[in-house]
Amino acid sequence: MEIVAMKQSHMNAMIDSRPPQSETTRGITALINGQPRAVCVLDNWSDSSCMIHIWIGSSIVLRRGFLEAIFEYVFNDSGKCKIIGSTPSDNLKALKFIKRVGFNEIARIKDGHRVGVDYVITEMNKDTCRFIHHGKESAGTT
Repeated sequence: MEIVAMKQSHMNAMIDSRPPQSETTRGITALINGQPRAVCVLDNWSDSSCMIHIWIGSSIVLRRGFLEAIFEYVFNDSGKCKIIGSTPSDNLKALKFIKRVGFNEIARIKDGHRVGVDYVITEMNKDTCRFIHHGKESAGTT
């Protein structure tokens, strides 16, 4: 697997979950045999945080360092201390994954996605992220 900077063409792989792009949109793509198998889009950058959007087309990327690359980029390379996510409440598979990765629900925006479907707002803080080195020999994994 190859981890590369996200290109515009990689956004097309995200299909329905594609977030809008701005000048500050950045991201990481996991390529297998030259094809996008996972894309992480990071936008709405502030002094301390950014928003995250992830599409995973093949779970093999999870065993090959995709999450470690994302969190290393945001927390260590970019110097942020918090990542914020927003997920529709009817996307149960994504919410289960998000919790397992280590994000915590902090709020819900009623009908935020559409009437009857809330936005679940989650966060991950650098000091609790198990996917980066915290001055230790090895990082934790899923």
